Amino acid sequence: MEDNGQHEEHGVSNQKSNNMIEISGVNQQLICDRVVISIKNLLYQVPPALKNQCSIYRVPKQQREMNPKAYVPQHISIGPFYYHADENLRANEQYKFQSVINFLRRVYKIESLEQLLQTRSLEDLVKKAQSWVKEARNCYAESIDMNDEDFIKMMLMDGCFIVEFFILDYEEYKMPDESFFPKIENNVSMSFYKERIPDIDDDLIKLENQLPFFILQHLYDLIPKQDDNPKCFKELTCKYLKMGWLENYEPSDIQSIEPKHFIDFLSFYFVPHHRCEHDKKSSDLEEWNVIIPPSITELFEAGVTIKKAENTKCLMNIKFKNGILEIPPLHIDDYFEPMMRDLLAFEHFPIEVQNTYVIPYITFMDYLISTENDVNLLVKEKIIINDIGGSDREVSQLFNNLCKFVSSSFNNIYFNDISERLRKHCDRWWNKAKATLKHNYCNTPWAFISFLAALILLILTVLQTVFSAISAFPKSKPDIP
Repeated sequence: MEDNGQHEEHGVSNQKSNNMIEISGVNQQLICDRVVISIKNLLYQVPPALKNQCSIYRVPKQQREMNPKAYVPQHISIGPFYYHADENLRANEQYKFQSVINFLRRVYKIESLEQLLQTRSLEDLVKKAQSWVKEARNCYAESIDMNDEDFIKMMLMDGCFIVEFFILDYEEYKMPDESFFPKIENNVSMSFYKERIPDIDDDLIKLENQLPFFILQHLYDLIPKQDDNPKCFKELTCKYLKMGWLENYEPSDIQSIEPKHFIDFLSFYFVPHHRCEHDKKSSDLEEWNVIIPPSITELFEAGVTIKKAENTKCLMNIKFKNGILEIPPLHIDDYFEPMMRDLLAFEHFPIEVQNTYVIPYITFMDYLISTENDVNLLVKEKIIINDIGGSDREVSQLFNNLCKFVSSSFNNIYFNDISERLRKHCDRWWNKAKATLKHNYCNTPWAFISFLAALILLILTVLQTVFSAISAFPKSKPDIP
């Protein structure tokens, strides 16, 4: 009986153990299933970077720490990264609502808001925007934690604001012979725009504060236009960007470019319109070592003539020929630094960025500008217009700081040929001697006259010495036969 009891207890124990193993197995499977589902959800949110569709990125930490305000919007948030992120930004959302009303009035030619809202105009616009969602999400380099409803609202609010803002700017600064867009009853607070236009300009060119360009183009295409109005949003953007350092420059071919957003649009201003003499040679170099050119002061002391390039449409058109270095003029204002920082940050993602010319340009200018003396020489030649309200030293520090944590990619060799020729010119002793003579003795008319008088006196002294030496020797008498 005892044996039977022990056998039964042993059987019950085995059964419990088997049940525990089964329960444990079920739990393990449940855990596995939940992990699989969780990872799948994460993978579905990963943007298709391998398809080269994403183009709007977060700024790398090291660059951000150099000047945080250069990358964060201060007045208007555009896109999902700063959507309702800050109370100050949310306070200006009302101006986006005004822009949506004006945009609908402009598109559907209905003045009254009540009549407008009674039509299907807003519903038609939302339906169009629904077809843009997938492509727009893929433009961002990280998953967007917004449902489609909020994402569509964000696209329309931000997109209508930008389009209407550009039209407002175009009508404000249009040429006298240009016609208006179809007239609507403006529903905007002009005091807000007049006070903050420079700040809005600054926010619209921040890498993290972008809306895909195709959305703006689609919205702009819905607007009826008169004959002289810009035919596409790229043309309107060009007119809007006629400010600051961009005033004298333009993209090489506005019709052929396909910008992904405003920062990408700005990068086309650095694409050379024609293949430069040093472009071909630099691209053919087998080695990727960057040749560092002398500074502006060193070049000046070696006799190089520093000259402002005239009638050029591209900042990259820097030339050195016959001892003359020509540099396109550059307007340095308060918005130059944030614009350049965001362009440099954008070029740190070369998988998608096609126009990697900003890094070599800023790096080359940084080599030329080492001290405030270099800036002073460039200001005297009207190559740099210092409009930041500071000294030449601040401008030199600006260029030196811009290049910190900038990737020294092989694209920096773009100016290698011109750097090599500048270096060779400075290494020739005769060039330095001529430059020293010119700078020290021929820099003013009186200095030149003094130098010329001293030279004549020296020559006369030498001649007198020679004649005296000749007269000191007795003349030999001829032999008498």
